[in-house]
Amino acid sequence: MLYRVYTQEPEGQLVFKKFAIHATPTILLLDGDGAEVDWTVGYDPPAEKFQELLEKMKAGGPDTYKGLAAAYAKNPKDVPTLFKFAQKWADRYDDVKSAEKYKAIVALDPDGKMGLTDYQKDKVSYTELAEFSLGSNAIRTRPPDPAPLQAFLKKYKDGQIVKDAYSRLAQGFYGRTAPKDEAAKFFEDYAARYPEDPLVLSAYVRRILQDKDNLDKGLQLARKAVDLATGGAKGNMLQLLAQVYLQKGDKAKAADTAEEILKVAGAGVPSMAAIPAGEAAPAPPPARADMSAMNAARIFIEADKPDRALAVFGPEYLKKNLDKAPALASYVTFWLGQGKNLESALEAAQKGVALTPDAYTGWNNLSQVNLKLKKYDDALKAAEKALELAPAQPPQIKDNIRKSIDQIKAAALEKK
Repeated sequence: MLYRVYTQEPEGQLVFKKFAIHATPTILLLDGDGAEVDWTVGYDPPAEKFQELLEKMKAGGPDTYKGLAAAYAKNPKDVPTLFKFAQKWADRYDDVKSAEKYKAIVALDPDGKMGLTDYQKDKVSYTELAEFSLGSNAIRTRPPDPAPLQAFLKKYKDGQIVKDAYSRLAQGFYGRTAPKDEAAKFFEDYAARYPEDPLVLSAYVRRILQDKDNLDKGLQLARKAVDLATGGAKGNMLQLLAQVYLQKGDKAKAADTAEEILKVAGAGVPSMAAIPAGEAAPAPPPARADMSAMNAARIFIEADKPDRALAVFGPEYLKKNLDKAPALASYVTFWLGQGKNLESALEAAQKGVALTPDAYTGWNNLSQVNLKLKKYDDALKAAEKALELAPAQPPQIKDNIRKSIDQIKAAALEKK
């Protein structure tokens, strides 16, 4: 029997709580007594392969939860079984139960002599991967606990797993939470270990931008990251470089870097340099071109070049994307945030709700643009439609729309 529930519904919330479901879609297979046989989280096509996976789950083989539970009951000190058991819970995003098994592995085999497993293209001990997993769990807590991954880096020195431990510490602690001096020391070590990796260098630059300090170092790192990056990553590095220039007060260099972003992405927007007659720029992947145009426009605005921002992400851009709902939504959100080009944003919002009339987000965007333009009747109608279409869960969605409605009504009364 197939039973489907949704977390947005009260009945679904009870099921999610009972079985500790942390992600969707989760397919949970139960036997006739209601005991868990196996589960899978997510869906990867093709359908035929997914069907094969479901059949294996149904068979209750040795790698299913049922099979692993039986093997564990026979020999709770078998490290390979413990590891598979831990990974099974980790696949379900249950950090508590997976941690229990990872800790058991470390206790049974502290020196990592009881077998190897795969980590990407490397072979590592069960213990090493267990310690890495425990550290990764700890860095995701609030507040993050860096100590387990710090200990991991003292114990292990090489391999992709060590590089990933550095990356998780950078993202989860040193990039945002750690005191400035501690962060600088960590990133100096990180960049020295991996001096040719633009992602490593960019992580350091982001922390420098957060601290608004040591900008000359940030400039050096950002330039090197741009030189090392290829493909779409180069555009990301150029954005960081532009932000460093802006923090240093060099708006001209920031604007030049925005032009480079457009050039690298092939955004289809003429740069300030003339394009030779008869030459056409190659067509870029649309999503990357759209994002690059928006990011370049943001830099142009911060660099006091609003006309250039409108040239790359203004009415002409809108004209070419009137049939693309995601592009319209990005356009509306961007100009709402800037508080400029609002008549064009209104056109985009109106077209967006015409393309996706059942999406509450589009109506909410339309309401917000009308509110900015002080068209309160239209803003109220759009907000009420957004409220009608919005899902019941999480409740913050409807609550925020109701607050917006109150704001619109208050503004309308004040105008009178």
